[in-house]
Amino acid sequence: MSEPATPFAIRRILVALDASPYSLAALEMAANLAATLEAELAGLFVEDVDLLRMADAPWAREIAYQGEASPTSRTVMERKLRAQSDQIRSILAEAAERAQVRWSFRTVRGEVASALLAAASQHDIVAMGRLGWSFARRPRIGSTALELAASSIPLLLISQRAALQNLFLLVYYDSSAAARNALEVAAKVAKSGAKAITVLVAASDFENRVSEIRRLLHGQGLEVRFKPIDLDEEMSLSRAVKEEGAVLLVLAGRQLLKDRDAFEALLRQVEVPLLVLGDGFGGREVEPPRRAVG
Repeated sequence: MSEPATPFAIRRILVALDASPYSLAALEMAANLAATLEAELAGLFVEDVDLLRMADAPWAREIAYQGEASPTSRTVMERKLRAQSDQIRSILAEAAERAQVRWSFRTVRGEVASALLAAASQHDIVAMGRLGWSFARRPRIGSTALELAASSIPLLLISQRAALQNLFLLVYYDSSAAARNALEVAAKVAKSGAKAITVLVAASDFENRVSEIRRLLHGQGLEVRFKPIDLDEEMSLSRAVKEEGAVLLVLAGRQLLKDRDAFEALLRQVEVPLLVLGDGFGGREVEPPRRAVG
């Protein structure tokens, strides 16, 4: 494959961990990706200050899985967060050992999205589950994922457990340098045993793009398929994903996701792993994150 103008190297993958099923699925996928790309795996657990603030309130109650409520306090909440951090560290160590990758782990205290944004600057990709949970047992409906999606950071979002080797790779290509990077990443992942690559191409310039992609992937020994999509048709992307089945969708950036609402709609419509490399929605700047207290 010819060298992209601005090659995108993935050397450090940050995983946002909270012990929820989605978080653990993200860890598994991130570990597989780290092994494939010879990258380092870094786990981050955020002690959510919102939980601690709520625990300070005299009316604070913790609801158990059986539905029973009991009084709680900051001391109790801090103890449970420390225990959860220890548990997550052990899970991360086991996942990294299975994947045979280097790893690190740290715990910080702060607002979850702000802490992740602050840590993201030192890593190439942030991996996280689409949903999480709180001690109140109610799932967070992707608020943190959506906030990070609106930033410029590369993001890997996981909806369920899936091994790279069992997935088809779906990547959008538009001849940009960023799209060539995405194609290169997809090719590297495919060499780890993924079933095939399907490249999404704008129907308006399908033949020219297909010829270009064939040149870029020449000699890679990959099974490559092509699928036209209509950029003016809102459901074209989600329909293409559904038709492919079990996929890892790789996008160079948010160019097909015009705004936060479009991104959220895609997450609702297709529950597949999503790897988005680069720019935020419309080049929007992200406010500097508040400092997380370690």
